[in-house]
Amino acid sequence: MSEGSARSPRVRRKLRQEDLEHYRQHNLGQSLMEVARHFQRQALAGFASEGHTGLQASHQAVLTHLSLNGTRLSELARRAAMSRQAIGQLVDELEGLGYVERIPDPDDRRAKKVRFTEKGSQLMLSGTRVGTTIHQRYTGILGAKKMAQLRELLAELYDRIREEE
Repeated sequence: MSEGSARSPRVRRKLRQEDLEHYRQHNLGQSLMEVARHFQRQALAGFASEGHTGLQASHQAVLTHLSLNGTRLSELARRAAMSRQAIGQLVDELEGLGYVERIPDPDDRRAKKVRFTEKGSQLMLSGTRVGTTIHQRYTGILGAKKMAQLRELLAELYDRIREEE
């Protein structure tokens, strides 16, 4: 009789639950999300230290998809893979904080564009400093060679995924 078949269903179920729990904590998706959450927390703390308070992780959906010359709300929603209502709520919040504004779209008077205000432009400049600081911290953890490899591999993965879509 093999060792696996000698175990009761209860023991096998427990092992499967342990395996499942290990997988849930140590899979690629979980690792990517945890690193992304850490990056977001560090970025928000960095922005706050530069005077940009009130920002939340959810605002990233607008800030990372908003073109410097402005973007229609419908296009923001598409880029962020969110509903127009949800992205509109985030734009409202960022508008209330003074980082973005709605303006008439010069190509279509019926439409509105969202663009950065001066305060929003300052936030983007802060973002380059904050991002560099986080990158340097991660490089200190992994070393320059591994960090360069990580960036190359993630960029390659991202490009190939986009090609498939």
